[in-house]
Amino acid sequence: MTSPGDVVFLLDCDNTLLDNDLVEDDLRDHLAREFGVESRDRYWAIFEQLRAELGYADYLGTLQRYRLGDVSEAVAADVVVSG
Repeated sequence: MTSPGDVVFLLDCDNTLLDNDLVEDDLRDHLAREFGVESRDRYWAIFEQLRAELGYADYLGTLQRYRLGDVSEAVAADVVVSG
């Protein structure tokens, strides 16, 4: 038997609920301000490569690949996720 604590709600946020262009612009500004233009450009290059591979936008997958590229940048990437 399932107790009320076992109920899970799954939400799908797609472009009908979010302004994807605004989200991308905000993320671009944040990355440039906090980590510099070079890091921002590297993130978006990985993002576009992953989007071409998968057929959809994967912001978290991009961050995971970004972190794999340079261990010294992993601390900066953690700030993006938690900040």
